[in-house]
Amino acid sequence: MGKTKQYNRPWRYALTMFGLSIAGYMYTTYGTYFYTEQIGLTMSAIALANVIYAIWDAFNDPIAGYLSDRTRTRFGRRKPWLLVSVPVFVIASILFFSPPAALGTGVGLVVYFTFFLMLTETGNTISTVNYHSLLPELYRDEKKRNQANSLRQAMQLVGMIIGVSLVPSITSKIGYQMTALILGILSGALILYSILGCKERSDFSHSKQPGLLSSLKALAANRNFWLVSISHFFYQSTSGLLLAGIPFYIKYTLGLADQNATFLSASVFVSAIPAMYLWYRLINRIGTLKCWRIALAWLCLSLVPMYFIHALLPACLCGVLVGIGIAGVTANLDMVNSKLIEDDARRNGLRREATFFAGISFITRLSSLTRSGVFMLMFALFAFESGDRPGPMPGMAARFMMILFPIGLMALSFLCSLFVRFKTREAE
Repeated sequence: MGKTKQYNRPWRYALTMFGLSIAGYMYTTYGTYFYTEQIGLTMSAIALANVIYAIWDAFNDPIAGYLSDRTRTRFGRRKPWLLVSVPVFVIASILFFSPPAALGTGVGLVVYFTFFLMLTETGNTISTVNYHSLLPELYRDEKKRNQANSLRQAMQLVGMIIGVSLVPSITSKIGYQMTALILGILSGALILYSILGCKERSDFSHSKQPGLLSSLKALAANRNFWLVSISHFFYQSTSGLLLAGIPFYIKYTLGLADQNATFLSASVFVSAIPAMYLWYRLINRIGTLKCWRIALAWLCLSLVPMYFIHALLPACLCGVLVGIGIAGVTANLDMVNSKLIEDDARRNGLRREATFFAGISFITRLSSLTRSGVFMLMFALFAFESGDRPGPMPGMAARFMMILFPIGLMALSFLCSLFVRFKTREAE
């Protein structure tokens, strides 16, 4: 047991989240903006690609979780999958920002965008499902788990500062292709170093293999699984729209140069780092579920003032409030997920962390359909087609994308959380 502790140091475990965030958030935040503003791909083409990906994601998430839970090797259940999927994710995210100029803006570019969207997301799916599945296994005590989770979420926020806030300044100097290359290599190196520092429990690796049908039935019959997953879905939709909307909000609503996105995104994520410690203390004090609900309500209300902003400084001040809310939600997400998994293990005597995380991930990743719907509405309501044809009201379109729709989504997320109940007082 002492040897296991030597390996599973929380700070090293948290580095994987840092690495995933660096490359992942550049891709999430600036992928749409890069292809519309820099390359000239239309919003309708991007929306179609997201629909195709969402259909594919319906298969790869559950499959990734099921295969991971059934994997039995001397290295563990998760590590082999991470060692394969991380290079795929990193290479695909680099190539995503390097479309050949010969493709133009026609069908070839749409195919290229769709293919690397799917490949990047698939690599990311396998990586994140297996990485998240390690949390309830490596840290059995809830306070230790909260500590490890808070560290990795803080690392995620630092990665977001690099992958979101600094990217506009970096790309203005060296371009998107070189930025993606540098961040991708850094991301891969950090993740591999972190993975090699984790040692899985041998008793879990020798546990009974869960069956596919029994696992699917367990998910389908678990009321809390559906409520938590749907709440996460609405939050993930909000998060994706906020990240994708920042560069549009800066350019069209505030009328500023692209580089100013650094200041707005930094106000969100820099403030979230110290806030993570406060949420960590609050979780230990009042419990995960209560803290989770407070964070969801905070994030919803913090978006309201953003609608009335017309200058960068007040937008950044509001961004601080948004950052505190994001820190609160992220601090609680996997703590809530872990409670679901532990409850299932107690009831059924099976360890299927990856199946549960994959099921939750599948539902939350359907949030890409929400983003597709918003992109379509931007065209239908405001005639916003691309950077070359932004329509007559691009500022209002950006407000709709980044503020109005997310407020409604967060209200639904909070509402779902109110119905989540665990049987034991300790679980609540």
